[in-house]
Amino acid sequence: MKIIYFDICAVPIFLIILIATFIRKTIKGHANQLFILLVLISLFAAVSDVIMECSIAAPPLEEKQVIIGYIFGYLYFLTRNATILIYQFFLFAVTRTGMRVQEGWKKFLMSVPYIVVALIILLNPFTRNVFTITTENGYERGPWILLLYIISMSYAVVGTVYICACKRFLETNKWIALISMYVLAYISVIFQFFYPRYLVEMFATAIAFLLVVLIVLRPEELTDPDSGLPSYKAYKLEIEKVIKMKQHVQIVVTRFTNANEVRTYLGEEVYNNYIFKTSEEVRAMLKKHRISYELYYERPGTTYVVIDDPTFDVIGTFMDTDNRIRETNREIEASGVKLNPKICIIQFPGDCRTLEEIIHVGHEFYGLMSRDQLVTQASSIVGLRDYQIESNIVGILNKAIVERKFEMYYQPIYDLKTGKFHSAEALIRLNDKKYGFISPGVFIPAAEGRGLIVPIGDFVLDDVYRFISENNLEELGLSYIEINLSVAQLLQKDLPQKIRNLEKKYGVNSSKVNLEITETMYDTIGDVMDQNLAELYDRGYTFSLDDYGTGYSNIQRVAKLPLSIVKIDKSLVDNMGTLHGLSIMRNTVRMMKDIKLNIVVEGVEREEQLNFLRAMGVDYIQGFYFSKPLPEAEFLQFIREHNNDEKVTF
Repeated sequence: MKIIYFDICAVPIFLIILIATFIRKTIKGHANQLFILLVLISLFAAVSDVIMECSIAAPPLEEKQVIIGYIFGYLYFLTRNATILIYQFFLFAVTRTGMRVQEGWKKFLMSVPYIVVALIILLNPFTRNVFTITTENGYERGPWILLLYIISMSYAVVGTVYICACKRFLETNKWIALISMYVLAYISVIFQFFYPRYLVEMFATAIAFLLVVLIVLRPEELTDPDSGLPSYKAYKLEIEKVIKMKQHVQIVVTRFTNANEVRTYLGEEVYNNYIFKTSEEVRAMLKKHRISYELYYERPGTTYVVIDDPTFDVIGTFMDTDNRIRETNREIEASGVKLNPKICIIQFPGDCRTLEEIIHVGHEFYGLMSRDQLVTQASSIVGLRDYQIESNIVGILNKAIVERKFEMYYQPIYDLKTGKFHSAEALIRLNDKKYGFISPGVFIPAAEGRGLIVPIGDFVLDDVYRFISENNLEELGLSYIEINLSVAQLLQKDLPQKIRNLEKKYGVNSSKVNLEITETMYDTIGDVMDQNLAELYDRGYTFSLDDYGTGYSNIQRVAKLPLSIVKIDKSLVDNMGTLHGLSIMRNTVRMMKDIKLNIVVEGVEREEQLNFLRAMGVDYIQGFYFSKPLPEAEFLQFIREHNNDEKVTF
């Protein structure tokens, strides 16, 4: 008879951990959520083990006991082996090194051993290789039980090596708490394998989780685990204190603009050491000048230094320190790798007066500096038009949405076969009363990032349908108008209904509208998007794939979408000046022709480009060679003038 008291004791420990987690409100964030999942699965495993052992404790067994034993036996093995895998992902989250396994194939590779375990367990009803339960003998181990232990131990070994590699980024007590999971796992698994009567595995796991929740998952955690520096969260809390105390300080923000590239090239460990050495040089410099300061770090490569002395010569001192930083990292920089810093000095309260303003300047300043400029003052940034637009973009967009201040422009698309303008693309523009013309390259990404792209997209749909209803496209010689759809729009379940409503409102047939989607949408395509595309396709809408050639262009991806047209991006046109670029364009056109798609080439600006494309058999041309995007009235005049001729010549 097995000793189940350890399993029974594990159950209340898991419950206490869950209760403590919710009481302390450590339920947000990826690491905390993974930990809750770990505890829940472990609790389920412990309960399953107890039920299984109680049901088969005293052979001979009834048939009902055998069934219960099998059910909870399978549940135990599946959940128990899952905990060691999930714990590895938990380690990635706690150490903030999850970017190492962001790719799906890496996550799948890590999951392969567990998938093997799951298959072995699920096949056990047929093979009986893991365990058997009979009415006569009760529970008996099978020959493959050792394989499950080996796989679990392999996860533990990998996790141990990984947590040891991350030791330098963790405080000692936290590192001990995290590695205790593996240490206790080794001890309990080995003990239980040789003494199967004593069910100690879940009890050991419960103790390890208790250490983690007491030492690691602390709400007051304010240290960046990679660099060991005070975190960005700590920085914001410090600035809040500065504002409340009305202190006069200087904030030196250093943004390493190529941090992601350098980190990828060097690897996490070397890169983090690079950052650490850089911060140590800054610390040494400030200590030398006996300056009171606090230093903070925001990944992947931004440091914040809050200096209490507002008169300290930051520019001169930091320029001198830059040379010492390069000397300290001489071996790395000798290989041609170096961080490219951009520095902004914020005077508080002179330049900014609120936390939001300080944070905004710290995140946006480098994009407003010239390429060769190293240092700037916040005072020279906050007055710039681009900064003012970026700072107020939400208000600008909301006002434009409410007051319908957007305007639709139309760019003609030329048919090489007929020599006429065949269609046009609708393009949104924004002229703000205060800031003037705001580029779509500015307000579209801002709208996408702030959840405003759907109402803007609704405006586009409504205005273009209105335009089509008010103008006879056939008389103009146009087949349809192209409308761009955003990912956010395609993820709206009511998109087909919105379009049906517009059809009824304006009396527009689906044949008069071509819907443009981007190539990168395929990466996020899901059930809703797929259903929307299918429903609109069934209603007679045609689709164009926009910006082909800007992403990871793949002909198989293109073939899977309900397309009639592919629009080749301007970047491929610009490269046609080289033999390599010309070959790419020629082969791209050939592939699209092979799968029976019409081709629009965007961004054509010169006659020689047009001649090359005509010789390749391209169907349609869009670009400044024929016309820039035009306001509605100018567009109509342009089309009437040119499409009334027998053939358009330029």
